[in-house]
Amino acid sequence: MGYLDILRYLYHKRPMSKIKPGLERISLLLSLLGNPHTKYRVIHVGGTNGKGSVTNMISNVLIAQGYRVGSYYSPHLSTFRERIRLNEEFISEEDVERIYQQMEPVLKRLDENEVFSPSFFETVTAMAFLYFAEKNVDVAVVEVGLGGRLDATNVVSPLCSIIVTVDRDHEKVLGTTIEQIAWEKSGIIKNSVPVVTGEEKTEALKVIEEVARKKGSKVYALNRDFAVEVESLKLFENRFSYLGDKVLKDLVLTMNGPHQLTNAGVALKALEAIDLSVSESAIREGLKKAKNLGRFEVIEKDGKRFILDGAHNPHGARSLVKSLKLYFKEPLNLIIGVLDDKDRAGILKEYRNVFDRIVLTRVPSPRMKDFDGFVALAKEILGNVDVIEDPLEALKIAEEKSVTVVSGSLFLVGYVREYLETGKIGEEWYL
Repeated sequence: MGYLDILRYLYHKRPMSKIKPGLERISLLLSLLGNPHTKYRVIHVGGTNGKGSVTNMISNVLIAQGYRVGSYYSPHLSTFRERIRLNEEFISEEDVERIYQQMEPVLKRLDENEVFSPSFFETVTAMAFLYFAEKNVDVAVVEVGLGGRLDATNVVSPLCSIIVTVDRDHEKVLGTTIEQIAWEKSGIIKNSVPVVTGEEKTEALKVIEEVARKKGSKVYALNRDFAVEVESLKLFENRFSYLGDKVLKDLVLTMNGPHQLTNAGVALKALEAIDLSVSESAIREGLKKAKNLGRFEVIEKDGKRFILDGAHNPHGARSLVKSLKLYFKEPLNLIIGVLDDKDRAGILKEYRNVFDRIVLTRVPSPRMKDFDGFVALAKEILGNVDVIEDPLEALKIAEEKSVTVVSGSLFLVGYVREYLETGKIGEEWYL
């Protein structure tokens, strides 16, 4: 099968929406592939928001130090290849084909019994682990897919477990209270393995500490064991100091938003907590290169400025608003679409009295079935809004003297991002 045929098979035979929690299938799949995830060191990154950014920061610092680094992200924005990276370069279509062909006999064998048939995410996770082993990576930085305890990535034995933040998201799977969600995310904590967290809410931190205590693992918490101090915030040039085992001043982060400085602190503490040699120059170089697609990402096109941010829960929406107020004085437009299973009301409430114009659009995903319900809710919460179902048509509201924000869903952001970057929508969107 060719690259697109493989994706078509994965999306339809193992649909992304079919979540199958549990480690039995992924463990069996990996054992039949020779347990590739045991061939290299791993840093495991979980949390509600910020885990992709922290994964990217750690990866770039380690690359700057000279390590060969595998990085695993989810979900992807525009192309499946974003998920699996070697030294932050996307896996090639040819390597996707080759790795899948190696796995195909094993998958067919497991598919004979539905109980053992791997999900989409389990299959892709195994592909990543196999690819990293074949490429002889020194370290793999692995982002949790959903939750932690029962996530397919939780088969790894990491050098460090990171829980960036804890907030409400995926409540049908993870629970409705902060304590329940923190417990699920704390499932990635392993025996005698350091834990780093940027979470400060008492109810969440208490759960993380309790799980770690039972596992004999030390917890390094933000503003207790390490801290960041903001020096100055400018678009693409955010300066801060890191206060940990070492004090590093005048660090520069090109990723925007005050929350990203906190994420950088978490990344640096994790690097301090593990036995990997990393120089100050590698830290400085890696942070400057760090970039997380679709997270307060600025794109200039035809004299117009777009901000793409995949905020899809209230916590992410609050961070987005804070960053917009910090960096921009121009009029602000919002193009937003939110999937049915997200906290639509919680997200929309964060955007009251923030934007000069709001356009509701359809997310290009089968998970947005109730568009009319979204429109009715938005009108109730926000009042005067426009409706343009086609996201590409909605982009036409952008003006040269304003900033146009696209948010509410990573699917929406990925779709718009591809169009802004290439002028078209690629074949992968139509599989």
